[in-house]
Amino acid sequence: MDIVRESGRRVREAHGFTVEDKGTRENIVTSADVENEMFLRRELLSLVPGSTFMGEEGETTGISPEGYTWIVDPIDGTTNFSRGIPIVAVSVALFKDGQPHAGYVYNPFTDSMYHAVKGQGAFKNGRPIRVSDRPLEQGIMCTAWCAYEKRLALPCFKVSERMHPLCNDIRRTGSAAVELCMLAEGAAELYFEIRLSPWDHAAAMICLSEAGGVARAIEGDIVFDRPCPVIAANNGSNLDILYDIVSEEFDGRTPY
Repeated sequence: MDIVRESGRRVREAHGFTVEDKGTRENIVTSADVENEMFLRRELLSLVPGSTFMGEEGETTGISPEGYTWIVDPIDGTTNFSRGIPIVAVSVALFKDGQPHAGYVYNPFTDSMYHAVKGQGAFKNGRPIRVSDRPLEQGIMCTAWCAYEKRLALPCFKVSERMHPLCNDIRRTGSAAVELCMLAEGAAELYFEIRLSPWDHAAAMICLSEAGGVARAIEGDIVFDRPCPVIAANNGSNLDILYDIVSEEFDGRTPY
């Protein structure tokens, strides 16, 4: 947690960084992303000798079936960060023997630290958190419309169009890690993105699970070795309704 906080301080105090695209104008990286990932790689691998590292901005080794693997997004919400919008997160997950073990999600601009260890519950700034018990009609849904692959946007818009009259309202903040932690702490009740990479959701998904939330992909469980859809909710009933709509709009299959 100390390493993640120090990482967040570096993000918060970053100035004069450069901005480049990673193939499309929507998918950007800053020099702060790269520098922060280098810091996290060095510190986390030193913290757990023999562990491996999967990061958004560098070479990855995959998830080790034995031992420990870090899955890291140095700045989730890079576009927000580059524009001065304070909805970003440092996201660090630790996997043990190929399975989720611990997650840390820190927004340095609000000083909000979410963390969870498997079997020990989820916390925000040291206080236990839990998903809400709100029904669908009172629920807030967080989502996005696949900015990096806009060919997938139309069915995502259709999901939002169908969900909007069923739930209370919809949010799109620009950080998957932050939004999944909002679900974990009971500030939102539903979540959907058609394509997330493991570093986008791994740490927050551990927090969500330990907070009592539920999640799945279109064709089965959430995976962490490649991009996948993420459908999540505060309870099974709300998840089933959202899943059915997503599945119908995408013909029951992952579209990539």
